[in-house]
Amino acid sequence: MKLSLFFLALTFNFIAFNQKVASVDFDDVKQRIYDSTSAYFYAHLYDRIVSGDTSINDKDYWYLYYGNVFQENYHPYGISTKKKEFNNFYTKIDQDSSKVAETILLGEQVLIENAVDIEVYLKMFLLLVSKNEIEQAKIYAKHYYGFLNVILSSGDGKAASSAFVVISVDDEYRVVGNLGLKVVEQSLINDCDLLTFSKKNQSRKIRIKQLYFNVRMPLLHYSSSYKNADLPEKE
Repeated sequence: MKLSLFFLALTFNFIAFNQKVASVDFDDVKQRIYDSTSAYFYAHLYDRIVSGDTSINDKDYWYLYYGNVFQENYHPYGISTKKKEFNNFYTKIDQDSSKVAETILLGEQVLIENAVDIEVYLKMFLLLVSKNEIEQAKIYAKHYYGFLNVILSSGDGKAASSAFVVISVDDEYRVVGNLGLKVVEQSLINDCDLLTFSKKNQSRKIRIKQLYFNVRMPLLHYSSSYKNADLPEKE
């Protein structure tokens, strides 16, 4: 699977890249986030969300999320040392609740590294609720749903042509988790992940059988990371 993914990503690397991916115009995103006079200048948006600004709106979230692909900290298939540490602490909270405060501090550091990590916003919300710090928890909930809504507004997921556009495969699972869906099958079709869901616990009237997620940006980043690497040996 890893080998086939590599060659698929390598193919993308040699295709003239059209910066319009489904409904997302990455040319527009890039232009606005690098324009210091723009309301969506990335450094300014980043400072706002890291500082806990609650006035961030839907458009701000849009440019923060999709603008992340042009940042040095964009690593859709990797995880930082700091996030590994945070996840390790988080998984042990049930056994040692005294670590909640320390885990929250680690989460804040992770979000300074990458302010569009949807998974961390959800975990931070849950941690703060457990400490009954409701007002602070609401800020993380706002950012969590703000980024989820960006993805949900990028398409309808019903076909490859109208796929939800994500900048990380992990974000697919944030979306389906929020919808209460259980993935039973995943397949890569060109530049889309097709997720198929269990029928269990779904209403017959509104059952969602499958959803498409466009992963072109993660694939392009994956291919570029191999530009100076040796080809892997055949398994």
